[in-house]
Amino acid sequence: MTDDWSRWLDEAPEGEPSGEVARDPAPVVRLRRKSGERAEGRRRPILVVGGCGGAGTTTTALGLAGELVTEGSTVAVDATAAGSDLALRGADKHLHPVNLQSWVYGRGDDEPAPLEDCLSRSTSGFGLLWRDATPLRRRATYLTVARALDSGGYTAVYDGGNPIAGRQLRPLLDDADIALVLAIPARVDAANRLRVTLEWLDDHYGDDGAGVVADTTIVVSHQYSHDDSRVAEHLREHLSGWVREVVEIPYDPHLARGELVRHSELAEPTRAAYGRLLAGVAS
Repeated sequence: MTDDWSRWLDEAPEGEPSGEVARDPAPVVRLRRKSGERAEGRRRPILVVGGCGGAGTTTTALGLAGELVTEGSTVAVDATAAGSDLALRGADKHLHPVNLQSWVYGRGDDEPAPLEDCLSRSTSGFGLLWRDATPLRRRATYLTVARALDSGGYTAVYDGGNPIAGRQLRPLLDDADIALVLAIPARVDAANRLRVTLEWLDDHYGDDGAGVVADTTIVVSHQYSHDDSRVAEHLREHLSGWVREVVEIPYDPHLARGELVRHSELAEPTRAAYGRLLAGVAS
């Protein structure tokens, strides 16, 4: 570890001197929901975004969806700007030809088509909505998508890809009900670049009581067997008081192959890690 990547947000963690006056952690408040409170017992939707490229957002979203489906209807949604391989990696049972853009107004009269008829499927039981680079039609946004999923009784896990400043993600970031997960690979350079993402969040959502940084969980994904195990430990030390939690996903040969992700074939420590992550972000 080098010393130059320990000065997160130019502040020391709570209780440590920094040479400047350290501010208190941002409050855990974001913009209010517009559609009322969640139904009792429903988990929070989750947005997974990369703190840098190649951060493992897709596998993290699939891992969370695989754990979340045991508690109710779950759908993994491609929320990238131009389409990712979410369905290609996760639809190990059925890859449906209908994409998210077609579903949104598939019934006409500004109403989505029946979702059950449009979902790709995993053997674990959760559905998937894939998208391509075609823009959402008729001024629809991911707020349109989120409202339709919520009204249909689905809990969504969004794969937002990278970067977090993507225009399509703003409606999801604005929603206080959606839990935010920032994923990075277990590398020092990725931890350094995470700082830029956290500063962007703090700049855009840190004022007027909208403390999204304090409601953010960091995921450190071990994509290679030789990844640096000290990265998560270092982040916990220097982001204490700023973020909700730092969670490690261990190296898993099944994920490392880059092929279809079958939740049942993940190693037990991997599934346990996704379970811990879900317990922290979606309660």
